Amino acid sequence: MAAHRRFRHSGLVLVRATTCPDGVTPPRTLDPADPSALPREGRAWLEQVWARTDVREAVELASPALASEVDRVLADHVPARRLRRTVMSLASYMLRWEGRATPFGLFAGVTTAGIGPAVAKIGTAHQPVVRADAEWIAGLVERLEQDEALPGQLTVMTDNAGIVRDGRFIVSRRAELGARSPGAMREASVGLTTPIKYALEQAATPIELDALVERVSRRFSGVGANQVQRLLHGLVGGGFLITSLRPPSTALDPLEYLVRMHRTLPTLATAGDEEAGNRKLGEVSAFQDQLAAISTQIAQHNTATDQSQTASLRAAVTTRMRALQPGTDHVLAADLRLNAHISLPSHVLEETERAADVLLRVSAQPFGTAAWMDYHSRFRARYGLGALVPVRELLADSGLGYPHGYLGAPRARPAWRMLTERDAVLLSLIQEAAMARAEEIALTDADLRPLEVGDQADAVVPRRVELGVALHAVSAEAIDRGDFELRVVAAPRAHTSMIGRFAHLLDESDRARLAGSYTDDDAIVALLSFPPRRPHNDNVVRVAPHSGTAVLPLSEHADATVSDQRVIRLADLAVTADADQMYLVQRSTRRRVIAHLPHALDTSVQTPPLARFLAEVADARSAVFGPLDLGAARTLPYVPRIRYRRTVLSGARWLLTSDHVTGVGDEWETGIRRWRDRWRVPARVVACQGELRLPLDLNKPLDRHLLRSRLERTEHIELREDTPPDALGWIGRPTELVIPMVAISPSRPLPVTAAPSLVRQPGDAELLRAHLVGNPARFDAVLTGHLPALVEQLGGSVRRWWIRRHRDLIRLEAEQYLVLLFRLTDSSQYGTVAARLAAFTTDLRGRGLVGQLMLTPATEHPGHYGDGPAMEAAENVFAADTAAAIAQIGLADSSGISGQAIAAASMAHLAAAFAPDPLSGYRALTNCLKQGAGRLDPGSRDHALRLGDAVGGFAAVRALPGGDAVASAWQARSSAAAAYCRVLRGQCDPVEPLKTLLHEHHVRALGLDPAHEAATGRLARAVALRNLATAQASDGPQ
Repeated sequence: MAAHRRFRHSGLVLVRATTCPDGVTPPRTLDPADPSALPREGRAWLEQVWARTDVREAVELASPALASEVDRVLADHVPARRLRRTVMSLASYMLRWEGRATPFGLFAGVTTAGIGPAVAKIGTAHQPVVRADAEWIAGLVERLEQDEALPGQLTVMTDNAGIVRDGRFIVSRRAELGARSPGAMREASVGLTTPIKYALEQAATPIELDALVERVSRRFSGVGANQVQRLLHGLVGGGFLITSLRPPSTALDPLEYLVRMHRTLPTLATAGDEEAGNRKLGEVSAFQDQLAAISTQIAQHNTATDQSQTASLRAAVTTRMRALQPGTDHVLAADLRLNAHISLPSHVLEETERAADVLLRVSAQPFGTAAWMDYHSRFRARYGLGALVPVRELLADSGLGYPHGYLGAPRARPAWRMLTERDAVLLSLIQEAAMARAEEIALTDADLRPLEVGDQADAVVPRRVELGVALHAVSAEAIDRGDFELRVVAAPRAHTSMIGRFAHLLDESDRARLAGSYTDDDAIVALLSFPPRRPHNDNVVRVAPHSGTAVLPLSEHADATVSDQRVIRLADLAVTADADQMYLVQRSTRRRVIAHLPHALDTSVQTPPLARFLAEVADARSAVFGPLDLGAARTLPYVPRIRYRRTVLSGARWLLTSDHVTGVGDEWETGIRRWRDRWRVPARVVACQGELRLPLDLNKPLDRHLLRSRLERTEHIELREDTPPDALGWIGRPTELVIPMVAISPSRPLPVTAAPSLVRQPGDAELLRAHLVGNPARFDAVLTGHLPALVEQLGGSVRRWWIRRHRDLIRLEAEQYLVLLFRLTDSSQYGTVAARLAAFTTDLRGRGLVGQLMLTPATEHPGHYGDGPAMEAAENVFAADTAAAIAQIGLADSSGISGQAIAAASMAHLAAAFAPDPLSGYRALTNCLKQGAGRLDPGSRDHALRLGDAVGGFAAVRALPGGDAVASAWQARSSAAAAYCRVLRGQCDPVEPLKTLLHEHHVRALGLDPAHEAATGRLARAVALRNLATAQASDGPQ
């Protein structure tokens, strides 16, 4: 049976399509390896295609350098090598234009589709919308900021992403202008001298430069104003102070922002004679006029309807911009609004919902990435459930830092990957298909279950996702009757978007649908605004916030168009967690914050790690949504198409390495032909390298040459099957749909939160925490045969003590240890108790029971257990539960009854005590422990039911050899649990602490094993349900 639906579409469908006009074709019959063909056929094609105005305009906007090179090559006779390079470069652009729907300049654009009978009409009067290129703007701003006569009315602020470490203020450095990649992490730092520290503190919120000069001068009267100005100018130049000249990423038109900003700066901080000042004012006035004129021309271009007029306006404004900022190649960035009328029937969107459900269902990471699972585990161990930890404190090197794999993280991403049962199942399906020479694997609902990881009921569904698909059908009529196929082409991470950066091209109703897909009544939805690590990428991150959306700015000023009430400050953010998820919280309101990236910029390298962290932490433990993860099969030389119903989840793909095809000339051609024959590679494929995609026809010599040239520059290339020739009949061109979807299930509530407790280091604390590292199979012997004697020796030095067992469920190979916690009478006893522990460990080592002793910082968890009297009452329960667990281990040994059955009965008694009355406790247990499915061991069930009988004051336990000790321990624990429940009821809901107490009892008595614990929980539920039924029967009919 198919699983229940998890997503519903939002009604918005973004259409991405190529604009390739008729008659524009690459020279596919040209053989670039033929020296005689290149001057004749190659040059003729170059002349023919370059004579087309539409081609010239598209290439000039996308690559001015290539356009200039084509002009030079056609104007003169050039060496064959240069001609070949120019022909191949332009041919690559034409191949991309012909075969790719990804928006790029004038080559492809976007529109939206309505919901209704299938219609697809695409015209030619597309509307380009341009703005000043990111690097042109960045170069202009740098010039202005380097002017010593920086305007005094300019607003500055301290970089809020900066950190203080070892007496220095440290900020991240962006890549230089023109850089092709962001490169390694770079930092700039400045020593926190008293004047610099004061200046940075005063600029924590935006302040006019003149006002900051005045404050610093007044605070340090011995320093002249000129010196202060030079100091602040240096802080601006180093990136420690950010000026309001830098357009925030929410400013959709950065040039218009700059013009507006300049208009508010009428004076300059000029020094010297009046004549120099007037001359400077005149220069500034002329500069402002030029900026305004360029901005006006861009606005005229973006509203013009005549295509010839838009081309001439682009040419004019390009000339003007290059004159103002010489040496800049790209001066304009462009998006394209398609001239189209498209609608699709609802059953197409319903099919995308099913595809999204299946992708989530077979996710290889249904509980978050390994990095976030590890981070969540370390957060709980360090701070505790419900602890509200400020973001800055958490990310500091003295906190947890960033999750592993992040830029600048203290831990690198693990190089290894565990093989799972899912890998085995998928590899088996692929092998079966290969043996049958089948071109695809058609998954059924029965096939999906073995591909799931863990219990799907435990997976947290992301609140919002987007799915990109290609729609294949021979006609619009075929779509209406359900004769179509979808192919998944994109599944961006849930906190990113492929739609957001095109929101300004949508009409008002579609923008409202897009905004609605983010709405969450129980949280503040915030758009992350920040400068990317590489300046060129400013072009893809500029997104204006939806009406009413909050903005979270990092390393930039908040846009003046965004009200203060909608600005979320980094200093006001904290992170908390419950047992299943992590949350970002606004400290001042205690509301959940869901920060998202409104674009698809790569987060691992191109995005600052702080922005990535804030975007990911809000749903850190949600199931990872993305393309079908091939797991261990990702390195296979061939994987067939994988389909579910009408959706191709993963197209057929091949890995081609330079070892597969060797030699040059005819030898290489023979090699590629043999490789294609062996692996049944079709002619139409897409070559993929990172984010680059190039459609190829391997039957054509030009395309094979392009493939070979790319293979020479890399170790391998991935080839994916391309769209079937008849699949685009419904629209006539490569097209993709991007559909945002929202989760159907309600969002999770925030846990009860509290400030994290103070961490006291070993030697200076009333709570001593020790780890006994060793074989977990020996822990029972330590607990029952040796630990009680140690506690007796400690006498009056310890008020109470408790234990737990530790096992890392993320890194299963990590050492296991027994945790001992001692609440001392006062901190002065620490040394005495530590010395006795050392002697105790030496004795255990001599007996071959443990390996080593570790003393570690101990933290309380008031966010989860309560504060003050509640924390003390909780520790009394921990101590009583420890005594019960140790007694239960002895009872299991002496009676032959399984420890699991005894623990299940114990858990039911614990729940009964931790409630206003026993029946309420049993009901709470049945609500917080899963029902599960499958057969329970009859013997264990019978023992658990008998020992868990609520009648007779634990009579069944007392009847067993050694049972009195257990009964006494249970009685003492019941008193402690009842007292804790009474105290806690005034602070928070006892349900979450109950779940933890039950879990901790299992850990103390039996160890940490999720599957075993689930079975024990089912036994405990059986006990609780029996006791409820008995109580109901004794009360008679109501």
